[in-house]
Amino acid sequence: MHPFRLAPCTFSCSALRRTLSVMALVVASAGSAAAASYQVTDLATFAQGHPVVVRGPNSDGVGAAGGKVVGSGGASAQRRGFLLRNGTVQMVAGLPGSDNTVVLGINDAATFVGSSNTATAVRAIVGASAGQVRELAPLPGDKGSVAFAVNNLGIAVGYSSGAGGQRAIMWTASGTPTALPGATGLSRATAINQRGDIAGTSGPTGAPRAVVWRAGQELVALPLPAGQAASEAYALNARGDAAGYSAGRASVRRATLWPSTGGVVDLGVLPGGGFSVAYGSNDAGAVVGISGSSAGSRAFIWTQAQGLQDLNALIAQPAGFVLTSAMGINAQGMILAIGHDVDPGHSHGGHSHDDHAHFPVRVFLLTRSGGAR
Repeated sequence: MHPFRLAPCTFSCSALRRTLSVMALVVASAGSAAAASYQVTDLATFAQGHPVVVRGPNSDGVGAAGGKVVGSGGASAQRRGFLLRNGTVQMVAGLPGSDNTVVLGINDAATFVGSSNTATAVRAIVGASAGQVRELAPLPGDKGSVAFAVNNLGIAVGYSSGAGGQRAIMWTASGTPTALPGATGLSRATAINQRGDIAGTSGPTGAPRAVVWRAGQELVALPLPAGQAASEAYALNARGDAAGYSAGRASVRRATLWPSTGGVVDLGVLPGGGFSVAYGSNDAGAVVGISGSSAGSRAFIWTQAQGLQDLNALIAQPAGFVLTSAMGINAQGMILAIGHDVDPGHSHGGHSHDDHAHFPVRVFLLTRSGGAR
């Protein structure tokens, strides 16, 4: 094991303390109308041109991320992992000598997991906001590992990699690795809930299938919507609903929900869009993610009562930014989303018509304070 203490944030966080209070539009559904309001908290800004990963939030609204964060002194020199709280950005430096660390999962106690480069391979890590980072070993004979999620019992999931490819794996709270049963081809575990249900993927390259291991037992392949040939599960809520995407032979992705009671639901796309992917689901069954639209990529929320909605339409406009993807939602209905500033020269009606890949990536926490969850 290679312990490493978390370094405090060295970047100016004054800009991150800006909290915008915005009121959602009144949303009418069959027979009723629910008014909702959100506080939108600006958590961090990451440099464009470098992969940015954002996960969470946990029950306290803490997010996790990986990238090159932007502060008053410019962007950080190396890609690092971060914990994002209201007004603070705490850096996770990773294993000794690492030049690339990312945090990929966080539980309610702010225990986090992810990966960190070493001189020989990428290795999974686990740490705590007030403690040390340590390595999560791969399976015997393998060289690399990545951890994607950790539950409140400290059980982590991810994959171990070696000559045989990637294998879905679970680590006990003490760090002992165990291969998950029944996987074929390349496999990985991406989510775990409190009762030990695990979601992930298994299958050949180019045709993965979303799967679950109920309470860590035998693998169950999740059904495909009609006409689809591949799928992956990225999220799992407390009742065992999985969410992710399914795709046809043209590889066009559609946000997909697999209820624990059985079946499969295609969540659709926003008007004018050609794709969608679900990244998070909470205990009430709300799902969040990204969808194409006539205005570009947009963050969405889906509920059984109201269907698929553009989150940008639920906050007062103009907001000065556009939400392009919702990365997660917790039991309280808090949503972690990413976006970018609006370019006034390329917008219409308060909506940007360009994804503006050259803009820095901004991370926001949306806290719902009115209306039904």
